[in-house]
Amino acid sequence: MSFVNQGKPARIKSVYGHNTGTTAENVYTCPPNCVSEITFIHIVNGGSSTNTVEIEWYISADTYASHFLKGKSINAGDYISFNEIDLVLQAGDQIRVTPTGAGHIDTIITATETFVPVG
Repeated sequence: MSFVNQGKPARIKSVYGHNTGTTAENVYTCPPNCVSEITFIHIVNGGSSTNTVEIEWYISADTYASHFLKGKSINAGDYISFNEIDLVLQAGDQIRVTPTGAGHIDTIITATETFVPVG
């Protein structure tokens, strides 16, 4: 189900991440007063050697990180795409990407953000 057809103010946007280290990168954070539907995640290893990545869905309300993908080896120049997903994030939830080695990991995420009025 898509939030786009609910008659509420919404926008579709794509964001990118560029990680050259080994720390977690918050590629996407659901904004306040919104619910976000993640429909696409694309991770590319633009480096010159194989790297292993982890994708986490951080659930802000529970301060819990769900490991969406863990220990996935991606060869140099290769990619992994999730184009048939439907994750619903609440305000403050995040999608984080962490490589295990320094390199060049790029991430693209597409989300539909639906405004949820307060009150």
